[in-house]
Amino acid sequence: MVKVAKFGGSSVASPSQFEKVKQIIESDPARKIVVTSASGKESHEDHKITDLLYLCFEHKRYGMPVDPLFDMIKEKLLGIEKSLELSTNIKQEIDLLYTQIYDHIDCDYLVSRGEYLTAQLLADYLGYTFVDAKNLIFFSYDGSLDYSKMALAFSSIMEETSCIVVPGFYGAYPDGKIKTMSRGGSDITGSILANLSDATCYENWTDVSGILKADPSIVHQPHQIDLITYEELRELSYMGASVLHEEAIYPVKDKNIPIYILNTNEPTNPGTIILNKVTQERSQEITGIAGKNDFSIITVIKEHMSNEFGTIRKALEVLEENRIQIEHISTSIDTFSLVIDSSQLRPRYYDVIYQLKEKCGANEVTVANDISLIAVVSRFMKHKTGMSGRLFDALGEQQINISMISQTSNETTIILAVTNKDYERTIQAIYNEFE
Repeated sequence: MVKVAKFGGSSVASPSQFEKVKQIIESDPARKIVVTSASGKESHEDHKITDLLYLCFEHKRYGMPVDPLFDMIKEKLLGIEKSLELSTNIKQEIDLLYTQIYDHIDCDYLVSRGEYLTAQLLADYLGYTFVDAKNLIFFSYDGSLDYSKMALAFSSIMEETSCIVVPGFYGAYPDGKIKTMSRGGSDITGSILANLSDATCYENWTDVSGILKADPSIVHQPHQIDLITYEELRELSYMGASVLHEEAIYPVKDKNIPIYILNTNEPTNPGTIILNKVTQERSQEITGIAGKNDFSIITVIKEHMSNEFGTIRKALEVLEENRIQIEHISTSIDTFSLVIDSSQLRPRYYDVIYQLKEKCGANEVTVANDISLIAVVSRFMKHKTGMSGRLFDALGEQQINISMISQTSNETTIILAVTNKDYERTIQAIYNEFE
Protein backbone atom coordinates (compact mmCIF):
# COMPACT_ATOMS: atom_id res chain seq x y z
CA MET A 1 0.00 0.00 0.00
CA VAL A 2 1.30 3.43 -1.00
CA LYS A 3 0.06 6.86 -0.07
CA VAL A 4 1.21 10.09 -1.69
CA ALA A 5 1.51 13.01 0.73
CA LYS A 6 1.88 16.52 -0.64
CA PHE A 7 2.78 19.35 1.74
CA GLY A 8 2.01 22.98 0.93
CA GLY A 9 4.28 25.93 1.58
CA SER A 10 2.88 26.65 5.05
CA SER A 11 3.68 23.07 6.08
CA VAL A 12 7.40 23.60 5.36
CA ALA A 13 7.67 27.27 6.36
CA SER A 14 9.85 26.76 9.44
CA PRO A 15 11.80 24.15 11.41
CA SER A 16 8.80 23.55 13.69
CA GLN A 17 6.61 22.86 10.64
CA PHE A 18 9.21 20.41 9.31
CA GLU A 19 8.92 18.60 12.64
CA LYS A 20 5.14 18.30 12.20
CA VAL A 21 5.62 16.91 8.70
CA LYS A 22 8.04 14.29 10.04
CA GLN A 23 5.56 13.22 12.72
CA ILE A 24 2.85 12.82 10.07
CA ILE A 25 5.11 10.76 7.77
CA GLU A 26 6.37 8.53 10.56
CA SER A 27 2.84 7.88 11.84
CA ASP A 28 1.99 5.89 8.69
CA PRO A 29 4.61 3.78 6.87
CA ALA A 30 2.42 3.81 3.74
CA ARG A 31 3.38 7.47 3.17
CA LYS A 32 6.29 6.56 0.91
CA ILE A 33 5.98 9.30 -1.70
CA VAL A 34 6.23 12.91 -0.53
CA VAL A 35 5.80 16.06 -2.63
CA THR A 36 6.62 19.49 -1.29
CA SER A 37 5.96 23.07 -2.27
CA ALA A 38 8.57 25.76 -1.70
CA SER A 39 8.90 27.00 1.87
CA GLY A 40 6.04 29.41 2.54
CA LYS A 41 5.20 32.17 5.01
CA GLU A 42 5.91 31.51 8.67
CA SER A 43 4.02 34.69 9.68
CA HIS A 44 2.22 37.63 8.06
CA GLU A 45 5.52 39.53 7.95
CA ASP A 46 7.33 36.63 6.28
CA HIS A 47 7.54 35.98 2.52
CA LYS A 48 7.03 32.93 0.34
CA ILE A 49 10.25 31.70 -1.29
CA THR A 50 8.53 31.49 -4.69
CA ASP A 51 7.31 35.10 -4.46
CA LEU A 52 10.82 36.26 -3.62
CA LEU A 53 12.28 34.33 -6.58
CA TYR A 54 9.78 35.92 -8.97
CA LEU A 55 10.72 39.32 -7.54
CA CYS A 56 14.41 38.55 -8.01
CA PHE A 57 13.79 37.84 -11.68
CA GLU A 58 11.83 41.05 -12.20
CA HIS A 59 14.37 43.15 -10.27
CA LYS A 60 17.20 41.80 -12.41
CA ARG A 61 15.11 42.35 -15.54
CA TYR A 62 14.55 46.02 -14.76
CA GLY A 63 17.96 46.77 -13.30
CA MET A 64 16.83 46.94 -9.67
CA PRO A 65 18.83 45.53 -6.72
CA VAL A 66 18.44 41.78 -6.17
CA ASP A 67 20.60 41.29 -3.09
CA PRO A 68 18.06 42.25 -0.37
CA LEU A 69 15.54 39.77 -1.78
CA PHE A 70 18.04 36.99 -2.35
CA ASP A 71 19.46 37.42 1.15
CA MET A 72 15.97 36.74 2.56
CA ILE A 73 15.78 33.49 0.58
CA LYS A 74 19.25 32.44 1.69
CA GLU A 75 18.61 33.29 5.34
CA LYS A 76 15.32 31.38 5.44
CA LEU A 77 16.58 28.16 3.84
CA LEU A 78 19.93 28.09 5.65
CA GLY A 79 18.11 28.82 8.89
CA ILE A 80 15.98 25.69 8.45
CA GLU A 81 19.03 23.63 7.55
CA LYS A 82 20.96 24.82 10.59
CA SER A 83 18.08 24.51 13.06
CA LEU A 84 17.35 20.90 12.02
CA GLU A 85 21.08 20.04 11.86
CA LEU A 86 20.80 18.73 8.32
CA SER A 87 23.70 17.51 6.18
CA THR A 88 22.46 18.94 2.89
CA ASN A 89 24.96 21.83 2.57
CA ILE A 90 22.68 23.76 0.21
CA LYS A 91 24.76 26.94 0.62
CA GLN A 92 26.82 25.96 -2.43
CA GLU A 93 23.69 25.60 -4.57
CA ILE A 94 22.27 28.88 -3.27
CA ASP A 95 25.53 30.71 -4.02
CA LEU A 96 25.59 29.20 -7.52
CA LEU A 97 22.00 30.30 -8.08
CA TYR A 98 22.96 33.85 -7.14
CA THR A 99 25.63 33.95 -9.85
CA GLN A 100 23.20 32.46 -12.39
CA ILE A 101 20.72 35.31 -11.81
CA TYR A 102 23.25 37.64 -13.43
CA ASP A 103 23.84 35.27 -16.34
CA HIS A 104 20.56 35.41 -18.32
CA ILE A 105 18.78 32.87 -16.14
CA ASP A 106 15.47 31.44 -17.35
CA CYS A 107 12.48 32.51 -15.22
CA ASP A 108 11.02 28.99 -14.95
CA TYR A 109 14.36 27.61 -13.79
CA LEU A 110 14.83 30.35 -11.19
CA VAL A 111 11.39 30.12 -9.57
CA SER A 112 11.50 26.30 -9.53
CA ARG A 113 14.52 26.44 -7.20
CA GLY A 114 12.24 27.12 -4.24
CA GLU A 115 10.70 23.65 -4.47
CA TYR A 116 14.04 22.11 -5.49
CA LEU A 117 15.92 23.37 -2.42
CA THR A 118 13.02 22.82 0.02
CA ALA A 119 12.69 19.22 -1.18
CA GLN A 120 16.39 18.58 -0.57
CA LEU A 121 16.02 19.80 3.00
CA LEU A 122 12.88 17.72 3.59
CA ALA A 123 14.37 14.56 2.05
CA ASP A 124 17.41 14.79 4.30
CA TYR A 125 15.25 15.39 7.38
CA LEU A 126 12.97 12.44 6.64
CA GLY A 127 15.76 10.12 5.55
CA TYR A 128 14.08 9.73 2.13
CA THR A 129 15.67 9.79 -1.32
CA PHE A 130 15.55 13.15 -3.11
CA VAL A 131 14.33 12.87 -6.71
CA ASP A 132 14.60 15.97 -8.88
CA ALA A 133 11.27 16.56 -10.64
CA LYS A 134 13.08 17.19 -13.93
CA ASN A 135 13.96 13.48 -13.93
CA LEU A 136 10.40 12.33 -13.30
CA ILE A 137 7.79 14.87 -14.46
CA PHE A 138 8.00 15.13 -18.24
CA PHE A 139 6.27 17.49 -20.66
CA SER A 140 6.00 17.33 -24.42
CA TYR A 141 6.89 20.49 -26.31
CA ASP A 142 3.19 21.36 -26.58
CA GLY A 143 2.96 21.45 -22.78
CA SER A 144 1.08 18.17 -22.37
CA LEU A 145 2.25 15.55 -19.88
CA ASP A 146 4.12 12.52 -21.24
CA TYR A 147 2.69 9.73 -19.08
CA SER A 148 4.48 6.91 -20.89
CA LYS A 149 7.87 8.46 -20.26
CA MET A 150 6.96 9.29 -16.65
CA ALA A 151 5.78 5.73 -15.96
CA LEU A 152 9.11 4.30 -17.14
CA ALA A 153 11.09 6.80 -15.07
CA PHE A 154 8.97 6.20 -11.98
CA SER A 155 9.34 2.42 -12.25
CA SER A 156 13.12 2.75 -12.59
CA ILE A 157 13.38 5.08 -9.57
CA MET A 158 11.24 2.87 -7.32
CA GLU A 159 13.38 -0.15 -8.17
CA GLU A 160 16.28 1.63 -6.49
CA THR A 161 14.50 3.08 -3.46
CA SER A 162 11.17 2.79 -1.65
CA CYS A 163 10.68 6.26 -0.16
CA ILE A 164 11.14 9.49 -2.13
CA VAL A 165 10.69 13.25 -1.82
CA VAL A 166 9.91 15.08 -5.07
CA PRO A 167 9.76 18.87 -5.49
CA GLY A 168 6.41 20.00 -6.88
CA PHE A 169 5.50 22.72 -9.37
CA TYR A 170 7.89 21.87 -12.19
CA GLY A 171 9.11 19.27 -14.64
CA ALA A 172 11.13 19.25 -17.86
CA TYR A 173 10.72 19.40 -21.62
CA PRO A 174 12.32 16.65 -23.78
CA ASP A 175 15.51 18.75 -24.03
CA GLY A 176 15.77 18.96 -20.23
CA LYS A 177 14.73 22.59 -19.98
CA ILE A 178 12.70 23.32 -16.85
CA LYS A 179 8.97 24.01 -17.23
CA THR A 180 6.93 25.29 -14.31
CA MET A 181 3.21 24.78 -13.82
CA SER A 182 0.77 27.51 -12.82
CA ARG A 183 0.83 28.66 -9.19
CA GLY A 184 -0.29 25.87 -6.90
CA GLY A 185 1.12 23.35 -9.37
CA SER A 186 2.60 21.19 -6.63
CA ASP A 187 -0.94 19.86 -6.18
CA ILE A 188 -0.72 18.56 -9.75
CA THR A 189 2.67 16.94 -9.13
CA GLY A 190 1.21 15.02 -6.20
CA SER A 191 -1.74 13.92 -8.29
CA ILE A 192 0.52 12.70 -11.09
CA LEU A 193 2.56 10.62 -8.67
CA ALA A 194 -0.62 9.17 -7.16
CA ASN A 195 -1.57 8.06 -10.66
CA LEU A 196 1.86 6.58 -11.45
CA SER A 197 2.03 4.70 -8.14
CA ASP A 198 -1.62 3.55 -8.14
CA ALA A 199 -1.78 5.04 -4.66
CA THR A 200 -4.54 4.07 -2.26
CA CYS A 201 -5.03 7.79 -1.64
CA TYR A 202 -3.51 11.20 -2.31
CA GLU A 203 -3.16 13.33 0.82
CA ASN A 204 -2.91 17.09 0.33
CA TRP A 205 -1.63 18.65 3.56
CA THR A 206 -2.17 22.37 3.96
CA ASP A 207 -3.09 24.84 6.72
CA VAL A 208 -6.86 24.32 6.64
CA SER A 209 -8.91 21.37 7.86
CA GLY A 210 -10.63 20.41 4.63
CA ILE A 211 -12.88 22.44 2.37
CA LEU A 212 -15.54 24.70 3.84
CA LYS A 213 -19.09 25.02 2.53
CA ALA A 214 -18.71 28.79 2.13
CA ASP A 215 -16.16 31.57 2.42
CA PRO A 216 -15.46 32.08 6.15
CA SER A 217 -14.91 35.80 5.55
CA ILE A 218 -18.61 35.98 4.60
CA VAL A 219 -20.24 33.20 6.62
CA HIS A 220 -19.31 32.85 10.28
CA GLN A 221 -17.77 29.43 10.96
CA PRO A 222 -19.20 27.59 7.94
CA HIS A 223 -19.43 23.81 8.17
CA GLN A 224 -16.71 21.60 6.75
CA ILE A 225 -17.44 19.47 3.68
CA ASP A 226 -16.95 15.81 4.60
CA LEU A 227 -17.20 14.30 1.11
CA ILE A 228 -17.21 15.92 -2.31
CA THR A 229 -17.00 14.59 -5.87
CA TYR A 230 -14.38 15.65 -8.41
CA GLU A 231 -17.13 17.30 -10.46
CA GLU A 232 -18.39 19.32 -7.51
CA LEU A 233 -14.88 20.35 -6.54
CA ARG A 234 -14.12 21.56 -10.05
CA GLU A 235 -17.29 23.67 -10.04
CA LEU A 236 -16.38 25.22 -6.68
CA SER A 237 -12.71 25.70 -7.65
CA TYR A 238 -13.64 27.44 -10.88
CA MET A 239 -15.88 29.81 -8.93
CA GLY A 240 -13.20 30.78 -6.46
CA ALA A 241 -12.83 28.05 -3.82
CA SER A 242 -9.06 27.63 -3.97
CA VAL A 243 -7.99 24.90 -1.54
CA LEU A 244 -6.79 22.60 -4.34
CA HIS A 245 -5.53 23.37 -7.85
CA GLU A 246 -8.43 22.49 -10.16
CA GLU A 247 -6.13 20.66 -12.61
CA ALA A 248 -5.03 18.28 -9.82
CA ILE A 249 -8.26 16.36 -10.27
CA TYR A 250 -7.53 14.86 -13.68
CA PRO A 251 -4.53 12.55 -13.03
CA VAL A 252 -6.43 10.66 -10.30
CA LYS A 253 -9.98 10.89 -11.63
CA ASP A 254 -10.12 7.82 -13.89
CA LYS A 255 -8.56 5.60 -11.22
CA ASN A 256 -10.94 7.02 -8.60
CA ILE A 257 -8.05 7.64 -6.23
CA PRO A 258 -9.43 9.60 -3.28
CA ILE A 259 -7.92 12.98 -2.43
CA TYR A 260 -7.81 13.95 1.24
CA ILE A 261 -7.55 17.64 2.15
CA LEU A 262 -5.83 17.64 5.54
CA ASN A 263 -4.33 20.10 8.03
CA THR A 264 -0.67 19.78 9.01
CA ASN A 265 -1.42 21.77 12.16
CA GLU A 266 -4.41 19.57 13.08
CA PRO A 267 -3.54 16.12 11.72
CA THR A 268 -6.31 14.29 13.59
CA ASN A 269 -9.05 16.27 11.80
CA PRO A 270 -10.55 13.96 9.11
CA GLY A 271 -10.64 16.83 6.61
CA THR A 272 -12.44 16.52 3.28
CA ILE A 273 -12.45 13.46 1.00
CA ILE A 274 -12.67 14.00 -2.78
CA LEU A 275 -13.85 11.09 -4.97
CA ASN A 276 -14.90 10.55 -8.56
CA LYS A 277 -17.69 8.13 -7.69
CA VAL A 278 -19.55 8.01 -4.40
CA THR A 279 -21.50 4.87 -3.48
CA GLN A 280 -22.44 5.22 0.17
CA GLU A 281 -22.77 8.51 2.01
CA ARG A 282 -25.01 10.48 4.28
CA SER A 283 -27.53 12.67 2.51
CA GLN A 284 -27.20 16.43 2.58
CA GLU A 285 -28.77 19.30 0.67
CA ILE A 286 -25.93 21.42 -0.69
CA THR A 287 -22.25 20.65 -0.94
CA GLY A 288 -20.90 24.18 -1.14
CA ILE A 289 -21.33 27.78 -2.23
CA ALA A 290 -18.70 29.83 -4.07
CA GLY A 291 -18.62 32.95 -6.17
CA LYS A 292 -16.65 35.63 -7.97
CA ASN A 293 -17.15 39.36 -8.52
CA ASP A 294 -16.86 41.87 -11.35
CA PHE A 295 -18.54 40.39 -14.39
CA SER A 296 -20.48 42.04 -17.21
CA ILE A 297 -23.60 40.78 -18.96
CA ILE A 298 -23.83 41.67 -22.65
CA THR A 299 -27.38 41.27 -23.97
CA VAL A 300 -27.95 41.12 -27.73
CA ILE A 301 -31.50 41.88 -28.90
CA LYS A 302 -32.55 41.00 -32.43
CA GLU A 303 -36.08 40.72 -33.77
CA HIS A 304 -37.00 37.37 -35.37
CA MET A 305 -33.67 35.87 -34.28
CA SER A 306 -35.37 32.51 -33.72
CA ASN A 307 -36.01 32.28 -37.48
CA GLU A 308 -32.34 32.74 -38.39
CA PHE A 309 -29.21 30.62 -38.23
CA GLY A 310 -25.79 31.57 -36.87
CA THR A 311 -26.49 34.70 -34.82
CA ILE A 312 -25.01 33.34 -31.60
CA ARG A 313 -22.09 31.87 -33.54
CA LYS A 314 -21.28 35.32 -34.92
CA ALA A 315 -21.32 36.77 -31.43
CA LEU A 316 -18.98 34.07 -30.16
CA GLU A 317 -16.63 34.77 -33.07
CA VAL A 318 -16.49 38.44 -32.08
CA LEU A 319 -15.47 37.54 -28.55
CA GLU A 320 -12.96 34.97 -29.76
CA GLU A 321 -11.34 37.51 -32.09
CA ASN A 322 -11.02 39.89 -29.14
CA ARG A 323 -9.60 37.17 -26.85
CA ILE A 324 -12.51 37.38 -24.41
CA GLN A 325 -13.62 34.23 -22.59
CA ILE A 326 -17.29 33.48 -22.04
CA GLU A 327 -18.44 32.38 -18.60
CA HIS A 328 -22.12 31.67 -19.35
CA ILE A 329 -24.77 32.08 -22.04
CA SER A 330 -28.52 32.39 -21.59
CA THR A 331 -31.03 32.63 -24.45
CA SER A 332 -34.65 33.46 -25.20
CA ILE A 333 -36.59 33.87 -28.46
CA ASP A 334 -35.14 37.19 -29.66
CA THR A 335 -32.34 37.81 -27.14
CA PHE A 336 -29.29 36.15 -25.70
CA SER A 337 -26.92 37.20 -22.93
CA LEU A 338 -23.21 36.60 -22.60
CA VAL A 339 -21.52 36.75 -19.21
CA ILE A 340 -17.85 37.76 -19.35
CA ASP A 341 -15.11 38.99 -17.04
CA SER A 342 -15.32 42.79 -16.88
CA SER A 343 -11.52 43.13 -16.87
CA GLN A 344 -11.38 41.44 -20.30
CA LEU A 345 -14.14 43.58 -21.75
CA ARG A 346 -13.03 46.95 -20.36
CA PRO A 347 -10.07 47.69 -22.70
CA ARG A 348 -12.05 46.63 -25.80
CA TYR A 349 -15.49 47.79 -24.73
CA TYR A 350 -16.51 50.06 -27.65
CA ASP A 351 -14.97 47.84 -30.34
CA VAL A 352 -16.74 44.73 -29.02
CA ILE A 353 -20.15 46.40 -28.73
CA TYR A 354 -19.85 47.85 -32.25
CA GLN A 355 -18.73 44.51 -33.74
CA LEU A 356 -21.54 42.60 -32.02
CA LYS A 357 -24.15 45.00 -33.34
CA GLU A 358 -22.74 44.93 -36.88
CA LYS A 359 -22.02 41.19 -37.23
CA CYS A 360 -25.20 40.02 -35.55
CA GLY A 361 -27.42 42.62 -37.16
CA ALA A 362 -28.73 43.41 -33.68
CA ASN A 363 -31.42 45.96 -32.95
CA GLU A 364 -29.78 46.72 -29.63
CA VAL A 365 -26.80 45.65 -27.51
CA THR A 366 -26.85 46.45 -23.80
CA VAL A 367 -24.26 45.92 -21.07
CA ALA A 368 -24.82 45.46 -17.34
CA ASN A 369 -21.71 45.84 -15.18
CA ASP A 370 -20.87 45.18 -11.51
CA ILE A 371 -22.24 41.64 -11.62
CA SER A 372 -21.29 38.74 -9.32
CA LEU A 373 -21.68 35.05 -10.13
CA ILE A 374 -22.54 32.61 -7.35
CA ALA A 375 -22.51 28.83 -7.73
CA VAL A 376 -24.67 26.60 -5.54
CA VAL A 377 -23.22 23.11 -5.93
CA SER A 378 -24.86 19.83 -4.90
CA ARG A 379 -24.87 16.30 -6.31
CA PHE A 380 -28.16 15.80 -4.43
CA MET A 381 -30.05 18.49 -6.33
CA LYS A 382 -31.43 16.17 -9.00
CA HIS A 383 -32.87 13.84 -6.33
CA LYS A 384 -34.56 16.50 -4.20
CA THR A 385 -37.61 18.44 -5.31
CA GLY A 386 -38.17 22.03 -4.32
CA MET A 387 -34.56 23.08 -3.82
CA SER A 388 -34.68 25.76 -6.51
CA GLY A 389 -37.91 27.10 -5.04
CA ARG A 390 -36.38 27.34 -1.59
CA LEU A 391 -33.35 29.08 -3.05
CA PHE A 392 -35.42 31.75 -4.80
CA ASP A 393 -37.70 32.19 -1.79
CA ALA A 394 -34.68 32.79 0.46
CA LEU A 395 -33.34 35.47 -1.87
CA GLY A 396 -36.80 37.00 -2.31
CA GLU A 397 -37.17 37.38 1.44
CA GLN A 398 -33.92 39.37 1.46
CA GLN A 399 -35.13 41.44 -1.53
CA ILE A 400 -32.19 40.28 -3.65
CA ASN A 401 -32.81 40.53 -7.37
CA ILE A 402 -31.45 37.78 -9.64
CA SER A 403 -30.10 39.06 -12.97
CA MET A 404 -29.58 35.65 -14.58
CA ILE A 405 -29.98 31.95 -13.78
CA SER A 406 -28.11 29.05 -15.36
CA GLN A 407 -28.37 25.31 -14.73
CA THR A 408 -27.22 22.40 -16.88
CA SER A 409 -29.19 19.20 -17.33
CA ASN A 410 -27.06 17.24 -14.85
CA GLU A 411 -28.48 19.53 -12.14
CA THR A 412 -25.23 19.66 -10.16
CA THR A 413 -24.89 23.44 -10.12
CA ILE A 414 -27.13 26.49 -10.19
CA ILE A 415 -25.37 29.69 -11.23
CA LEU A 416 -26.93 32.96 -10.11
CA ALA A 417 -25.98 36.44 -11.26
CA VAL A 418 -26.58 39.26 -8.76
CA THR A 419 -25.14 42.74 -8.35
CA ASN A 420 -21.78 43.11 -6.63
CA LYS A 421 -23.42 44.93 -3.73
CA ASP A 422 -25.67 41.91 -3.09
CA TYR A 423 -22.85 39.35 -3.37
CA GLU A 424 -22.19 38.68 0.31
CA ARG A 425 -25.85 38.92 1.32
CA THR A 426 -26.72 36.33 -1.33
CA ILE A 427 -24.15 33.81 -0.10
CA GLN A 428 -25.25 34.33 3.51
CA ALA A 429 -28.93 33.93 2.62
CA ILE A 430 -28.32 30.69 0.69
CA TYR A 431 -26.18 29.25 3.47
CA ASN A 432 -28.76 30.11 6.11
CA GLU A 433 -31.50 28.40 4.10
CA PHE A 434 -29.73 25.10 3.58
CA GLU A 435 -27.46 24.70 6.61
